[in-house]
Amino acid sequence: MRTLTRITALVALAAPLPALAQVSDAEVATAEVEATLKDPVAQAAIAEGMAAASEALLDIPLAPLAKAVAEAAGDNPDDVDPDMTLRSVSPDAQDAPDRVRESLPRVMGAMGSMAGGMGAMIPALREMADRMRAAVEAASPRY
Repeated sequence: MRTLTRITALVALAAPLPALAQVSDAEVATAEVEATLKDPVAQAAIAEGMAAASEALLDIPLAPLAKAVAEAAGDNPDDVDPDMTLRSVSPDAQDAPDRVRESLPRVMGAMGSMAGGMGAMIPALREMADRMRAAVEAASPRY
């Protein structure tokens, strides 16, 4: 029974090892992600795109949804402004595109740093898996 338990433990610990064997691919991928997220040109382009998208969202007609909500609440849907948009309902939302444009590059840089950190951890995870395998093998009886 102890042999079966040890074999089961060895299999359970060794199962993730093939995934860790392809560490070089993972390290390359995390380095690419880090480089892309930290690239100022990519950051600026994505920030501009997201700012444009948030600008467009400010002008989406909200009246159809607001009328449905009013009707569900028992209010008169005709009281809803037919020209209602997010911009007209929430004047503070007007600043959203500029906030996106300003903060997104910083956020992307932080995400790039996290990707780099994950890539840096991969060799340590491989070493840990090797130590675990060696410990399980050393604990297993030799038959």
